[in-house]
Amino acid sequence: MWEHMENSNKNWDNLWQECADWCLPHKDNINRVRVAGQEKPPQRLTDTAIEANFNFASGMYSYMFPPSTVWAKFKHPDPTLMSTDEVADYFENVSRAVHETLLESNFAQEMQESLLDLGCFGTNSVYAEGDDKNVIRFRSFSVADFRIKTNNKGRVDTVGRKLKLDARQMIQEFGEEALLKADLGEIVEIMKSGQPCDETKYEVVHLVMPRTDYDSEKKDAGNKPWASRYISLKSKQIIKDSGYDYNPYFIGRFAIGNDEDYGRSPMSMVLATTRRTNAIYRSMIVSAEQHANPQWLIPDDDSVSFKSNPNRSGAMIYYRATGGAMAKPERMQPNGDPNVAFEMYQFHETKIKGAFFNHLFRPLDDYRNMTAFEANARVTTDLMALSPFVNRYQDEVVSPMLTYVYYMLQKQNKLPDMPQSLVESPSFEIDYVGKLSLATKNFEVMGAFQTMQMFAETAQYVPAAQEVFINVNWDKLLRETWYANSGSMNVLKDPTDVEDEKAEMAAQAQAQQAMQAMPAMADAYNKGGTKPDEGSLSAGLQEQIGG
Repeated sequence: MWEHMENSNKNWDNLWQECADWCLPHKDNINRVRVAGQEKPPQRLTDTAIEANFNFASGMYSYMFPPSTVWAKFKHPDPTLMSTDEVADYFENVSRAVHETLLESNFAQEMQESLLDLGCFGTNSVYAEGDDKNVIRFRSFSVADFRIKTNNKGRVDTVGRKLKLDARQMIQEFGEEALLKADLGEIVEIMKSGQPCDETKYEVVHLVMPRTDYDSEKKDAGNKPWASRYISLKSKQIIKDSGYDYNPYFIGRFAIGNDEDYGRSPMSMVLATTRRTNAIYRSMIVSAEQHANPQWLIPDDDSVSFKSNPNRSGAMIYYRATGGAMAKPERMQPNGDPNVAFEMYQFHETKIKGAFFNHLFRPLDDYRNMTAFEANARVTTDLMALSPFVNRYQDEVVSPMLTYVYYMLQKQNKLPDMPQSLVESPSFEIDYVGKLSLATKNFEVMGAFQTMQMFAETAQYVPAAQEVFINVNWDKLLRETWYANSGSMNVLKDPTDVEDEKAEMAAQAQAQQAMQAMPAMADAYNKGGTKPDEGSLSAGLQEQIGG
């Protein structure tokens, strides 16, 4: 299987190589061999694409995963269950436990690196494994190291990753017994003989795919839903055969073309623009250099001599005065205009940064002369352009990853006890409250307030317009706005308690109103001249006020 996955990837390798050359030079070993520490080739003159990709990755991370906020809220899909205190408290504690686990792990470093891959290559991979110290540990792998296959529904369900390990690492990873069974006894001999163990690299492929022939009632590694096999490319033998309850590889794709498994990146969409930008930058530098240090015009009869570099400050240039005016060297007036090249360079640079959505992550560059509210409103609207890509990334990477973290925490008994009502209905869903995820919710809330503002202004001239506000459920609007602004839902009162308090306040208001009406009612009876019937309500009121 690995050979087929590898051979069908040649076109992608060529594309990824060029993308890395322009955009991610520290990962440009796709189809060429690089020695560690080797200087990169100098064909790239401008770093526009590198800067744009780093801004893209940093912006995506800070907007999707703000470290100071619990950006993923676990909840039950049934609103009735979520309205109970024990269920709401359980999921609030789960959300905070997952958030703290991610903060304590290497999630930030590996996700940032993975987002750089997404911007450059369009496909990234994050691998999760258990960790005795921090519950879970992540590793980001570049497209040079892994291959994927999709199922009939277009979802990635098969991942192959190539590892290159020396003899010592092979022993650490698999143990002597497994290596002997896989016809790799030479590795054991190398370690026992004391020979240098880092001279030879052994290629091993890790394949993870769905397992169809397993017994779900059994709990051993061979009956897990996901098969895991480590295969030696040298001996063609399986070194280790086990399984997972959940797929530990999370594959993200930025945009998918027709009949393509791998994703297309922002970099791949502006390759032609980047090439032109590099050529324009070269012309701009040459033109500027010619203006700053024009070329010399000298006769070709050896009448001019240079004792030193003629471009050095204070340098002396000798010529034969007897040769006439034509023997005197002079500067050639440059004809090129570097300002034109600079304008073209800025135009292309803007196009590249726009493809990486840099204008969304650095909003103050474009919104200088407006209030903070206006800038926020425009940014929220602009962020809608990223929603399709964010939704895909959450579906393919973030949600499965959080489910895996939840599973690991539960496996290590680091979650609170599940309420009995959840034991009977054990399911959950995840709401995202990062800035990108909240763009849609903020957009909806802004629409509600803008509509109310429009009718409020209309009501100044048409009083009947004021009546339309009876359609608004103010309690629900408050909760939606609170949630869209990342407020903790736990600080809000239970809707049932709110209704009880409203009923109590209404009763108190009614009693207060009755007390205020007592003097007027008694005065009316007194002026009527008719004595109230004994034991009647009117007699009681009159007695209370001393009438």
